[in-house]
Amino acid sequence: MFKELFSLSVLLVAFLSILSVCAADNAEGTKIIIDDVEYSVELEDNPTTQEFVNLLPMEYDMTELNNNEKYVDLNTSLTGSPSKVGQISKGDLMLYNDNTIVLFYESFNTTYEYTKIGHVNNLGDINSSDIHVKFVK
Repeated sequence: MFKELFSLSVLLVAFLSILSVCAADNAEGTKIIIDDVEYSVELEDNPTTQEFVNLLPMEYDMTELNNNEKYVDLNTSLTGSPSKVGQISKGDLMLYNDNTIVLFYESFNTTYEYTKIGHVNNLGDINSSDIHVKFVK
């Protein structure tokens, strides 16, 4: 009995290690290109982000909203897990409802609920106009 439990434990640890490596491979190298400027994206570890990564590559025009964010409605739904994030930081990449990707370019407090997808590192000034973006692995 002890041998079976030990073997099962070893298999479980090996399986979890493989899953961890696969998740890291999917996240590693994920980029957003905004009007020909490339930024790295630090992704969250959640099912929504995995679904998002599985859709890549994607290319969209994102619309300006509220002088603090850009958004695009996807033609598919993602499984979200929205929560009150409280604080938005410049560079946050979020899912609103189940099909709207939002990129924030200002930091502020909010009462809205989002599902975190990731964070765009060192996001430059993307001002108040619409932008063209490519999400790539």
